Amino acid sequence: MEGSNNQQEQYSSLEDRILRMAATDVSDLPDFPDDKSDLPSDFEYNPEDYQEEEVVEEISESELLKYLDQQESALSVVQRLFYHELNTSGYQRNSGSWNFDCLTPQAAEELYSRGWTEIEGQLDLEILRGAHEEALQLMEQGQFTPAKSFSGNDPFRDAAARDDSILWFDPGNQANHGMGIVDTPPYFERILEFIQGPFMSDIKSMLRLNGRAEYQLAYFHPGGARYERHRDALPTDDPQDTNQRRISAVFYLNPGWVTGHGGEVKIYSRPDDHGLPEGAERIVKPLLGRILVLLSGVVDHEILPSYKDRYALTVWMR
Repeated sequence: MEGSNNQQEQYSSLEDRILRMAATDVSDLPDFPDDKSDLPSDFEYNPEDYQEEEVVEEISESELLKYLDQQESALSVVQRLFYHELNTSGYQRNSGSWNFDCLTPQAAEELYSRGWTEIEGQLDLEILRGAHEEALQLMEQGQFTPAKSFSGNDPFRDAAARDDSILWFDPGNQANHGMGIVDTPPYFERILEFIQGPFMSDIKSMLRLNGRAEYQLAYFHPGGARYERHRDALPTDDPQDTNQRRISAVFYLNPGWVTGHGGEVKIYSRPDDHGLPEGAERIVKPLLGRILVLLSGVVDHEILPSYKDRYALTVWMR
């Protein structure tokens, strides 16, 4: 699927799809009044005279996602943001020539075909351990804020769905400090340099992005902190959409993690045409140096309860 100007005509905005969804249950005309048993022969029925007051119903984000998924697979929608159909046999034959700095052809194909992948060994152990120590220092300094404190900015999110505390890095210094934004420490600065350099270059070679990125450091306390099943964005195929996240990449910073520490990520299988899961759920361990990459509008995931301090840096690309 080569990118071209003509391809722009294929895209429909997410707003258009939501509006079409909202219109599916609306009848063309209101019911004929049943309290008019004896109508004059010259009676003219004007629907506007019998329309009831319009009722606006709010739905949750999970209900909206379910409705959109019933219209079209979220993966099929987001795949249209890729420059190529990476899982075709013809394109796979040329996978050896894919010019990646840190992704492998297998990781790229997994991201396209199932919506997520894992990569390892991209950052030096010194940088990872240094970033973990910086995270501990930020915690001691009281820089983290409970994530539920920000729920007022997003009325569609359930504040009770998550137990983590967060802070934000702004490497471009474009935002005023406050609202959880802190200066980027040296080791985290090196991780962000990797993200803004080879990592983002690989993603941009596959997928249409508009350049915006957000960086969040999250802490899950050892008292069973978790984050319920959720998705990071609504599925969109519109290259001009600047509201929805397209890529979520999570960098884990947990030295010495072993089974029993908790905090694993459960990846939920996508539903098929009948609403049934296509495959088994998968578990991703938050090991030091592991990077979990998701198509933000495609993959439902959950962070299982943590029983040891858990740190992770997430970058969202729009």
